[in-house]
Amino acid sequence: MSEQTGSISYLQAIAISVGAIIGWGAYVMPGDLFLPQSQLLGSSVAIIIGTLAIYMVARAYINLLTQTPENESGGIYWIEKYINRKHAYIYGWGVTIGYISIIALNISAVALLLRYLLPSGLQLGYLYTIAGWEVYASEVFLCSAAIILFSYINLKGVRVGAKIQLYIALFMILSVTALFFASLWMTPTTQAFLPTDMSSSSITSLAWLPILAVMPWAYVGFETTPQISKAISDSKTKTKSIILISLIAGVLFYFLINYFTALNMSFDYQAIKDSHWATGEGIDNRIGSIGIWLLSIAMIGSIMSGINGFILSSVKLLESMGDTSLLPSVFTDKHNQFSKQKTVILICLVCLLSPWLGRNYLLDIVTMASLGITVGFAYVTTADLINERKKETSRLAKLSLCINQCGLYIAITATIFTSSAVVQRLCFAGILYSAWGNWL
Repeated sequence: MSEQTGSISYLQAIAISVGAIIGWGAYVMPGDLFLPQSQLLGSSVAIIIGTLAIYMVARAYINLLTQTPENESGGIYWIEKYINRKHAYIYGWGVTIGYISIIALNISAVALLLRYLLPSGLQLGYLYTIAGWEVYASEVFLCSAAIILFSYINLKGVRVGAKIQLYIALFMILSVTALFFASLWMTPTTQAFLPTDMSSSSITSLAWLPILAVMPWAYVGFETTPQISKAISDSKTKTKSIILISLIAGVLFYFLINYFTALNMSFDYQAIKDSHWATGEGIDNRIGSIGIWLLSIAMIGSIMSGINGFILSSVKLLESMGDTSLLPSVFTDKHNQFSKQKTVILICLVCLLSPWLGRNYLLDIVTMASLGITVGFAYVTTADLINERKKETSRLAKLSLCINQCGLYIAITATIFTSSAVVQRLCFAGILYSAWGNWL
């Protein structure tokens, strides 16, 4: 058996899942994609439809969690039981690589946040430019310090990491809530709280479909719940509500940030499109420096909770693989048992490469690595479908089976979307490589 590192409380588990869902993109996508693409009405509809679609996938996780023994985690256990051991191996490594790539992307967001909030004079020690991204020694140092800090925290035990995650999530929630109410309070009396020209064309034109396409990645954090379920002190039946609560918290966050971005920019969608960072610009113009500091706290909380939550979940997933002898010896100790210390250090060493790659190049890697998580969605929904088909064929069971099939189709669609993005990235990389070869 793997080493015991303590248990996670119900609230801490919610904090891990919510923190993994609300990442850096929640503060950038309203200005970069949601509002320019389909305005407030269309983007809100896309967020709702996307959340309902993800719920159909999440329902498979909820069903399987309620049938998982208390001494087992989800994920690996489900795939091995309902499909086979070989597919459990593929699932495990696919999701793990996806998790680690998200950790790396969150680390790179530290440098991006510094560029948004601090003067360029703090970008010290220019090193080189890679894929259009300038790499500075000062940013490499800060990003490396962040991953080393959270690796150390997780080496102290799952309980320590989970407790810190809870505090970070609370700061993040309070900051976003304060920004929402401050935005309402500071709205001029001459401005309405909703756009006066909300047209249904933003829905009927289907301009919101690109927003719908990113929703699987917006909610990918709920996938961490089955990985940590063995460490959660409450029963598996109660654990299933963690997924529901995290999805509800996720949709509320996306709604609030999307809304106050539009509100603070006076629903001027052209200005939002032209803005370098519409959410920050709107907060700065409407609330001022206090608002920027609150926004900074929320964003730092999201980045830190993403790093911490996915390190913790990666370790627990690899521990599950170790318990079923699916890991190579590099992850085990001299007694051939899973070694948490080795695992955290290996994750840390891999992620320490990310600041040197530059954010633009790293985005290509993350897009390719995220295919593993969407394949994980397909595996879990397939396992649930196999499990449901073994049950009695009552009307309720048939309805449940139908919903499960919808979840599988959504998971497959998400995989296809990710695969097409991967092909585009690989083609682009091939063009760059050819151009580089010709130049030489």
